[in-house]
Amino acid sequence: MSGIQGFLLSYLLLYKYYALALVVYSGAVLLPLPVNASLLAVGAFASQGYFNFWASLAIAVGANTAGDLTDYVVARKYGTTVIHFLRFDKLRFLHQLTEEFRTDAAVTVFVTRFAGSLSTVSNFFAGIAMVPFGTFLFYDFLGNFIEPGAALGIGYAVGNYWDDFSGISSTIAGVVAVAITMFILFRIHRRITRKYAS
Repeated sequence: MSGIQGFLLSYLLLYKYYALALVVYSGAVLLPLPVNASLLAVGAFASQGYFNFWASLAIAVGANTAGDLTDYVVARKYGTTVIHFLRFDKLRFLHQLTEEFRTDAAVTVFVTRFAGSLSTVSNFFAGIAMVPFGTFLFYDFLGNFIEPGAALGIGYAVGNYWDDFSGISSTIAGVVAVAITMFILFRIHRRITRKYAS
């Protein structure tokens, strides 16, 4: 168990739901925290009676969604200004990527909830692309219900063995993140190719 994970577990056991909300929110906004491993641990603690499973799920979903909305709103409000300041607005690829994101917002927002830090990048792109708030919120919430729910559920099921399962879970999450990234890039490439072929 890494030092940061040990610190987070102590923090979670000491401050419980407040700590859970802060850890999940911070991980959703930008900080590279081991959120899934923490959720596995909370699920295991719930199986032992230290946490309530359903309260933990509600807090994890709410905090994750709030963190994603923070990224989305900041990017929607300031993203264009920052892109212009950095002169990224001259990049044709960025225009194409933003347009494709706007076209495929529902699928992209939903599937990137399962792709680790790609989720944060997706939140910023959704804001920059001016994806409708309702669309973003619905698919973000849906993905955020499934993803933390799975981590908590697995932790609950494996109980005391959650730490052994944590490494396997990280590997699976990495493979899923790469697969989702390739899926999104393939869709974008195919659509751009069709557009210029016609």
